[in-house]
Amino acid sequence: MYREISCRDAGADCDFMVRAETQEELLEIVADHACRSHNLCEFSPLLREKVLTHMKTVTL
Repeated sequence: MYREISCRDAGADCDFMVRAETQEELLEIVADHACRSHNLCEFSPLLREKVLTHMKTVTL
């Protein structure tokens, strides 16, 4: 099973989508994308909670 989220799932006008094997890996990738693409370089507890709220568990 994988974890998945897209910027659109979280309400952003962005086509980025990520799928990772672990929640920790997903959060790391999302934090990097948020900084590089959205200038949100401080991955705050509020942003982390938003990601976790919108994260889906998927099977491939």
